[in-house]
Amino acid sequence: CGFDCINDRNNNRPAVLDLGFSDESVDLLKQVVIEVDSIILRRTGVEDVVVDTFTIEELNLIDSDSFQLDLLQYQGLNQLLVITGLELQSASYAELRVNVLGGDINRSYVQESDDIIKQLNVAGGVLVLPGPSVSAGEQQFTVAFSLAQALLYRQASDDYLLTTEGIRVMNNATAASVSGRVDSSLFDTVTPCDAKNDPESGNRIYLYRDHGLLPEDLADVYTADSSNAVPAAARAPYAVAAMDEDTLTGRWQYALGFIAAGDYTLAFSCDAADDDPVNYDGIVIPL
Repeated sequence: CGFDCINDRNNNRPAVLDLGFSDESVDLLKQVVIEVDSIILRRTGVEDVVVDTFTIEELNLIDSDSFQLDLLQYQGLNQLLVITGLELQSASYAELRVNVLGGDINRSYVQESDDIIKQLNVAGGVLVLPGPSVSAGEQQFTVAFSLAQALLYRQASDDYLLTTEGIRVMNNATAASVSGRVDSSLFDTVTPCDAKNDPESGNRIYLYRDHGLLPEDLADVYTADSSNAVPAAARAPYAVAAMDEDTLTGRWQYALGFIAAGDYTLAFSCDAADDDPVNYDGIVIPL
């Protein structure tokens, strides 16, 4: 039969998809909980693939109509598998839609550092993300939530809005990761960080695409909707991670998982507690 016949058999095999959720956390929050009602894969000209029941061993769920997860429990390289063994046609899917149940403090919510609970909502109740390209055989993708970019506190309504800003859908087979430690003496020994009331707050790692960047061009998180003027050469970060203390060693570490392979620049700031996810704040990075 030869190669052509073998190749044809491989192309007719279904794609078997596993999908996980992961997070790059923000500091000063204790929980960021979302309740997911359904996950939909959409491509042009065919019916949507709808997953609306979930069997998640780690959450002790079997054929549940929805699931809740605290994104802060799955940081860096950790993830929660929410779909396993889903058979699909090999294709490029235009959208991955995550329907989130909001409008109810018992479903999706944020627990702040002082234990106050506030609603978490999603515009239109759905996160519309780029869809994966799946081929024959088993493969795993991860939805990585960069909460420093995606989570916005709204003072007018006193709630949190989860947006798609900074959220990535990554193929685990090709995704990269970076992790390391930061000397805690940097947290509060330089101006203006030596004036912080809490040395452990506001410490973040910013990840920027490419090498050889000018330090003065490394910007804090912002979007095109910034109400503050953005310098022409400013570069928004690709991802952001807060520091996490190792309870055994006392060392402060960071981890950025599920990032596109490529060249990057890492920068540390000890003065990022007030980094607004929409507005350009002019925070000096690196410090």
